[in-house]
Amino acid sequence: MAYKDFYNDYKAGNLGNTLFFYGEEDYLMDWACDLLINDNVDEMSRSLDLQIIDGENCTVSDITTAARAYSMFSERRVVVVRNYRPFFKKVGTKADEDELLTLAGSDNDSSILIFTVDAERSGDINAFGKKLIKACKGYEFARLDRAELKGFIKKRVREAGNILGQREMDYMIDLSGYYNKNSEYYLKNIMSDLDRINNACAGDQITNTLIEELMIGEADRFVFNLIDSMMAGNKRKSMSLATEIARDEGEVMKVIGLLIKQFEIMYDAIELTNEGMSIPQIAKATKVNEFRLKKAYQAARQFSKARLKELLIGLYNIDKDIKSGNMGWELAFELFVVSV
Repeated sequence: MAYKDFYNDYKAGNLGNTLFFYGEEDYLMDWACDLLINDNVDEMSRSLDLQIIDGENCTVSDITTAARAYSMFSERRVVVVRNYRPFFKKVGTKADEDELLTLAGSDNDSSILIFTVDAERSGDINAFGKKLIKACKGYEFARLDRAELKGFIKKRVREAGNILGQREMDYMIDLSGYYNKNSEYYLKNIMSDLDRINNACAGDQITNTLIEELMIGEADRFVFNLIDSMMAGNKRKSMSLATEIARDEGEVMKVIGLLIKQFEIMYDAIELTNEGMSIPQIAKATKVNEFRLKKAYQAARQFSKARLKELLIGLYNIDKDIKSGNMGWELAFELFVVSV
């Protein structure tokens, strides 16, 4: 069951007393827990009627005792068990498992018991954990589809009193890489970036320029600007940027690493488009953020495949020469800029 299933059951009052949250989206699991806590536990009584249990160190008895206790002042108690160890490792007895399975299927009216498994551990749930998911109400909080994600973004922007156009929203989503295969960018990251964008918005209109400025790292942005200036043949700007970054050896090595990565993407983009693949297909095949790929492809079109290979080999040699001490990092970096 996904986010929509949970929310529909919540609105219909069909959640039950024992719930199991797992999946890729920690943000949604926290949101669902907060929803139930706010509905059932009086804010002044949370020290008594809300119990968060560390699943790594608790026993079955700890869970059942907490779940069967009645609230002191709130409508109902809420008990949250996070990352219960027997869901991942064979520990405890068959009797322990049976006791929890029985509790999950009972009409316990004293509290709401919620088992949660963090995103990074959801792929490790064992046979017992899967049995418990079936015994109670289990909800897999997977990544949102595009329409659902847009709904969350619109709500956050509206609450901040700002305006985000459809094109700008699509740009932000594509830039984030949220839908890239094996992406490590989740809803919590989007919400965090949105908070920064909302706070930095000078008027009430969020622009692509602002989105790009706050969502691309400083080093990445430097690399994009440097490549853009080199592609435009603007030697003065290129050397100015090179001189600026060459003041710090640590930054130079970081930028050279990013340049190597970007020229590798440029080479792949040309090679794969020559084979008839589209940019979205290449992004999916190479697992590269589509925004970065588009930037790379635009720059790569000004070179032949053979020239890109030469420049990439040159970057590899610069990296090797600096690390081996054969060439100073300032000179090596500036020579590469001139050669392009």
